[in-house]
Amino acid sequence: MALDKRRVQTAVTGDADSESPVVLPMEAIELDQFRQVHAGVTYWCGIWLGGCGHQLTTKLYVDRACHFAHRPNAADPSPCGRKFSGVASADHLYIKQDLLRWFAEQDRHAAAEIQRASDGTVGGSVLFTPQDGAGLRVLLSDDHRDQLATHGASRVLVAENLAEDLAVPLVRHGYVNLIRCVPDGTRRRVEVGTKTHAAVTWYEPSECELTPDGLSTPAVKEIRRLRETRRPIGIRTPTAAPTPAAAVIGGTASDPRSGYDRDAVMRDLEQAVAEGRSVTRLRLCLERAEAATREGATLQENELMRAAGDVLLRLERGVGVRPSPVVSQRSASKPRSRARKGTGSAAPRTVVPKPLIRPVSTSVPKPAKARPSAAELEAEEAAAAATRLEAVAEQERAHAAKVKRSAAAVRGALKKTAREQDTSSWAMLRNRLGSAALPGLKPGDQAELLYQVDRDTPSDEPLLSTVLAVADPGVLPAFREAASRLGLDLPDDPADLRDVLEADVQALHDLWRRR
Repeated sequence: MALDKRRVQTAVTGDADSESPVVLPMEAIELDQFRQVHAGVTYWCGIWLGGCGHQLTTKLYVDRACHFAHRPNAADPSPCGRKFSGVASADHLYIKQDLLRWFAEQDRHAAAEIQRASDGTVGGSVLFTPQDGAGLRVLLSDDHRDQLATHGASRVLVAENLAEDLAVPLVRHGYVNLIRCVPDGTRRRVEVGTKTHAAVTWYEPSECELTPDGLSTPAVKEIRRLRETRRPIGIRTPTAAPTPAAAVIGGTASDPRSGYDRDAVMRDLEQAVAEGRSVTRLRLCLERAEAATREGATLQENELMRAAGDVLLRLERGVGVRPSPVVSQRSASKPRSRARKGTGSAAPRTVVPKPLIRPVSTSVPKPAKARPSAAELEAEEAAAAATRLEAVAEQERAHAAKVKRSAAAVRGALKKTAREQDTSSWAMLRNRLGSAALPGLKPGDQAELLYQVDRDTPSDEPLLSTVLAVADPGVLPAFREAASRLGLDLPDDPADLRDVLEADVQALHDLWRRR
């Protein structure tokens, strides 16, 4: 085995084909305790870590992070081709262990398969197949992201670091289930989260359950309860008499808890949408429906009100409105007959009728335009929803591309800073690159940008963005998040963190001085 200078933080125990992962502590005092607890245990650069299969040893340092290192092997001098070696590089093994235990707690026997990507990388996806029912997929890399659309939100768990680009499934399903591993002594522990439009909530696996619809967290239960609380439109439900305090002014309720019969209001709105003629009636029905659902609306009610708004907008713009009947100028200008003045009665006037000869029309009358059916209206609404989803997705793609372009510019500037044996700050970076290279970014974009900057940094080199974090305390939160996504754990103590950053900056200066 050739000399390997990478900081390898994970290994498997027992043999090269083992699936029992372990994470090495970075602090010297913790490594001493680790060696005592694991006395006699052998560590390997495991096959299921994407490693070479050779044995590892622990390396203790007091001035930098402790890590695993390959034992010398004269029989095989080739370097290890392992792609990931940080603290998160064995998360797929921890996920397999913990979720199989969770399936057993649900009284469901399941098999698990760690799948390989097209380039041979392991750990990008884990498939769980129970003996009965549909399976559960865990997506840990971009290569497998498209499986979310194929299998649905309840059958898929997405890695936390992929949660930023989930606008389309979030709009379609109302939620996306996430998964992550957090430190727990010398191992890592699985947590399951639910991302909604408002926030992400994390749970222990024991708080979740496997239902016929898939994996369900407390947040998913609440989302489904809210969607199923109201009965569908058209089914009559007993309603209490209107309260005297609910005053109705101009056709809408001034109290949010209006006295309207909710189902009657929705039926009236549905009929008004189907007729699609009167702007006044449609607007009145829509206002009543909005007043009746201020406490919360079902998915069907929201879709009906959105369809009513679309029809109302078309009518107000004059699209599909029937023209007023044309009044004949001759009949409009003809004065009414007046009674003759005089005391005597006028002699009756004999009128000789003339035969009326009307031309026979040879044209075939055009059939009246049929009203769109419910299926056509539903198809039209589905097409409009798909268009809105695609617009949101296109905006997200455009924004992600903008962040990647900015990251490329920042990476080039940080390389130059490292060659000059210097450090930088976010303000200095913006002044150097200009507003074109660093346009206005969202609050969470700084962490994504730093992640993109160091995404391709070799695992045996310090992060290039360290020259930014060491000189700008305001960048540290985003730097921590980016480092975590890249599989690196940073010390919590500010003094220890400062020592690590300064040591890495010195290593970067030495490295880039020769490039």
